[in-house]
Amino acid sequence: MKKTLLSVATVTALTGIASNNISAAEYTVQNGDTLWGLANESGTSVSTLKEVNGLSGDLIFPGDVVELDAEEKAAEEVEVVEETGNGTYVIEPGDTLFEIGQKFNVDYHEIMEWNNLSSDLIYAGKTLIVAASAAPAVEEAPAVEEAPAVEEAPAVEEAPAVEEAPEVEENQVVEENQVVEAAPAVEETVETAQEQPSAPAAQNNNQAAQAAAEQRAAEQRAAEQAAAEQAEAERQQRIEQRQAEQEAAEQQQAEQAQTQQVSTGGNAASVAHSVAAGKSYVYGGNSATAVDCSAFAQQFMKAYKGKSLPRTAAAQMSAGTQVSNPQPGDLVFFNGGSHVGVYIGNGQMVDALNPSAGVGQRSVSYVHGTVDGYFRY
Repeated sequence: MKKTLLSVATVTALTGIASNNISAAEYTVQNGDTLWGLANESGTSVSTLKEVNGLSGDLIFPGDVVELDAEEKAAEEVEVVEETGNGTYVIEPGDTLFEIGQKFNVDYHEIMEWNNLSSDLIYAGKTLIVAASAAPAVEEAPAVEEAPAVEEAPAVEEAPAVEEAPEVEENQVVEENQVVEAAPAVEETVETAQEQPSAPAAQNNNQAAQAAAEQRAAEQRAAEQAAAEQAEAERQQRIEQRQAEQEAAEQQQAEQAQTQQVSTGGNAASVAHSVAAGKSYVYGGNSATAVDCSAFAQQFMKAYKGKSLPRTAAAQMSAGTQVSNPQPGDLVFFNGGSHVGVYIGNGQMVDALNPSAGVGQRSVSYVHGTVDGYFRY
């Protein structure tokens, strides 16, 4: 009954912890979560969470689903073992013989004897005998009962020293009584002397074993915490690396989109008119308000295709590829490369012609002289 009450209390305590922290059997990992933090919140250990969820490492990522009810399952298993009287226990990660002994209210030395253990080193997953009822070795080996060492050696009781000595028989009865009464006093003194040193020795052994078990448990917890902190540092590093890669990818996509937008430029005619807007013709000009023919062509090609052209019309013609089927966005050159305009289709162009004609749209045939050809870039 005592073990059953302890099992119920254990289950109640574990259930209370789960309800105050993370009550769901499955939990979706959020930003900043770690196995160590989830283990603390759910009242379990990092190794238990890894075993329940089949994790080979300590890293978890946002969006992962983690099983958190490992401690409740463990508590239920303990309760079943105690109530059915099975007398066995499956070792969990982090268990020690001392803690298992406390859980089942037995001395851990008895557990070692029942399981033929030569040391207190145990391994997770192994089944231990934790009750005398489940230990056939003790029942089948009645060495203590069959050894009648005390009964067969009644040296003090059977010794006829008093009877064989006639001197004692001739003495008074009072002396005989004194001799008989003095004998058990010596026996009791010997027994007391033998029994007294055993109690502190056993106590010292238990205290040493408990201290060793607590030290191993502390070392294990420290190792788990260090591993969790290392995993968290690696996870943060990976998150930062992913963020940097994502920012670089977004920047590259933005640049590509901007380049694509410049290269397509929408409609060649609209780009040409946009570049021409607000500008006047000034020989040698190349600014936001004043351009000559080659400067206008240079600004158009930069906005339309993102390409840089030479400064003069003759050099621009040399840098292009002459085509026989002109398309909007090609450049048209006149009179041996002395003038250039932006062809926008249907025999029309936008150019910076002269101070009187200014910058605007006009027919290709409007320019006096000869057409050298259409060039593409």
